[in-house]
Amino acid sequence: MKIAIFGGSFDPVHAEHVNLVRAAAEKLGTDKIIVVPAFVPPHKQGRNMAPAQDRLNMAKLAFAGIRGCEVSAYELNAGGTSYTCRTIEYFRGKYPDAQFYLLVGADMLKDFYSWREPEQILGQCELVACRREGEELNVRAEQIRFFAKFRKRFQLLEYWGRNVSSTKARVLCAFGEDVKPYLLADVIEYIEARELYRVEHVKAALRYMKPARRKHSVRVALMAAGVAAKYKLNEHDVIQACGLHDAAKNLELTAPELAGFSLAEEVPAPVLHQYTGAYLAEHTFGIQNEDVLNAIRYHTSGRPNMSTLEKVVFLSDMLEEGRDFPGIAKLRKLYYENLDECMFYSLKCELKHLKKSKQTIYPLTGRAFEYYKENRSK
Repeated sequence: MKIAIFGGSFDPVHAEHVNLVRAAAEKLGTDKIIVVPAFVPPHKQGRNMAPAQDRLNMAKLAFAGIRGCEVSAYELNAGGTSYTCRTIEYFRGKYPDAQFYLLVGADMLKDFYSWREPEQILGQCELVACRREGEELNVRAEQIRFFAKFRKRFQLLEYWGRNVSSTKARVLCAFGEDVKPYLLADVIEYIEARELYRVEHVKAALRYMKPARRKHSVRVALMAAGVAAKYKLNEHDVIQACGLHDAAKNLELTAPELAGFSLAEEVPAPVLHQYTGAYLAEHTFGIQNEDVLNAIRYHTSGRPNMSTLEKVVFLSDMLEEGRDFPGIAKLRKLYYENLDECMFYSLKCELKHLKKSKQTIYPLTGRAFEYYKENRSK
């Protein structure tokens, strides 16, 4: 009997999860595939996930049409941090004579070395990896690295997944964007009925934006949410700050929402909307989270000693996939490696552009550049 285990947070389960299971059933010739939603994945501790029961229910809806596939509540019932080694051990005890496979994505394959007791996992099952569009995976190099560490090889599933992620689905849900290309209809209906992945005030703020600005804000949020876990940020705060950062971009100073707004200094026109945006967020939408407000307040100019959220919003606004300028590829690479180094080079690039185009340089931007220049080696 061949059994494949497929674990994950499934927050939410998306179409490529389902396609991967279908491909595994066909390519591996499995008799059973067990989908196991995690209670708290080790690499996602600290992120507020959808309730466990909702993720289980969505998984049951998504995988209901696949013969031989079942969704298990084992890790949810066990509670605590979910470790694959324990899950494999449990199912091997339940099916002692079965041949087991563990399905993982390319991103999880790269992290497998840091999992709890990886040797024990490989002693119980064969690892099967699936590639996804947009992910860099040198299969030959990874096989060499894998064999050198474990004296075993992983199997590569002959299936390329589309570039779909649960993070992307959550962001699009928060913005009220069309998720039909990424989620199954039953799952969408479930999410909408329970208002899962709702981020307060984001949809309301979009009413202040022109279509192009709205698309930009979505791209900013997608980029920022993609690094939220890496930089230990609250994803809700990230999406909220990105969703509102440009809400006042086209708002006149005479608008009722800005009654009482004032600044103690003269600000260049391209920078003004960061301040009116923070005012709108606080006084119209009632946001009180100072880190979110500051991320909006300084997303164009930057400032010395920015918080991690401030830096991520500033850089995502500057480097989102709709932007194109000389050197942006290098900056995007730095964004995923070192935020402070990326701030230094991004501010340097911005100042160079402002000087070349003979635009007014806001003093705060100059001070931000000097700060990150001075602190590069510290």
